[in-house]
Amino acid sequence: MALKQRHTESTDAELDAALARGREERARDGACDVRYDATADRIEITMNNSATVSIARKAIPGLERATVDQLADVRLTPLGTSMSFERIDADYAIHGLLRRVLGLNEQQRAAGSVTSQAKRSAAVANGALGGRPPKKAVVPQKRAQR
Repeated sequence: MALKQRHTESTDAELDAALARGREERARDGACDVRYDATADRIEITMNNSATVSIARKAIPGLERATVDQLADVRLTPLGTSMSFERIDADYAIHGLLRRVLGLNEQQRAAGSVTSQAKRSAAVANGALGGRPPKKAVVPQKRAQR
C-alpha cells in the first residue's frame, strides 16, 4: 500500500520569503516600548509604527490593586506582542488589551449579529426545505475478531 507524503520540503526561496513576512509582521504589529507613568497612573505602550497608546491603570483588569513598584516593573515579551508584570504574575496580550479597552470586541460581536435581507431570505429558503437536517447518531462499529 502506498503511503501519502505528510510533508513537503520547502525551498530556500520559500523559507526566505516566510522569514521576510515574519519580520514585516513583527515590525508592523508589535510594540517596541512599554512603561508605567506613575504621575498619570497610566500604562503607556509605544507601537512599532510610532503610535503611542496610554491606558488608565484602572481600565486594565488585575492591575487595580497593584503598587507603583509592581507596575514600574513592566516588560515587553521578545516579540513585542505582550507585556508582563512579573511581580504580580500578570501578562497581557497587547492587541487583546487594545481591543478590549477600545471596545472593538463588543463592536464586532454586534456587527456579526446583524441580520441582513440576504440572511433572512436564506433562512426562509432553508426552512421551506425542512430546515437543518438532524444530526445522525454515531454508532460505534464492533471490530471483527481475528
